[in-house]
Amino acid sequence: MKKSLMLLALSAAFIFGCKKDDDNTNDGGTNNTKAALIKTWQSQSVVAYDVNSVIKQLPIYARGGSANLYDFGSFSVTFKSDGTFQRNDLDGANTTGTWALASDNKTITMTSTSGAVLKYSAESVTDKTATFKYILNVKNPTGIDAQIIDKAKSLGSPVQDGAYLNLVVTPK
Repeated sequence: MKKSLMLLALSAAFIFGCKKDDDNTNDGGTNNTKAALIKTWQSQSVVAYDVNSVIKQLPIYARGGSANLYDFGSFSVTFKSDGTFQRNDLDGANTTGTWALASDNKTITMTSTSGAVLKYSAESVTDKTATFKYILNVKNPTGIDAQIIDKAKSLGSPVQDGAYLNLVVTPK
């Protein structure tokens, strides 16, 4: 229990303790956000949120943490200026495809060469850090979605529609 509380506190510090950086934020328009995104990003912390359940947040990963539920240490994504991406997935797979930033200056759509589509919301983006929000697929979960949903259930908190991951990333 102490380890869970420690991980929760550490994750909260990562998410809420970061100083705001005004350079190239997503407030400055699509071009600034897109320019700031073009680099390789690696995970610093990952927290699952479910506002409708008993457990409001479930820390998943903190770089350097010893009680991570899942190891996001190998996860990285490179957004390239030509509209392509390369992602190193949790299972070690290397995924490539195209990416686009929507006119809302937040929605990132990644389409792999296999046709799989993932959407993230760029909640904040600077040259030094970004926070990506990923909505969990609760109705037909697979992969990491299914694992996180199963873990939450095992902790007595079934996951509801609208649950999401917040991924805090920094340049690699």
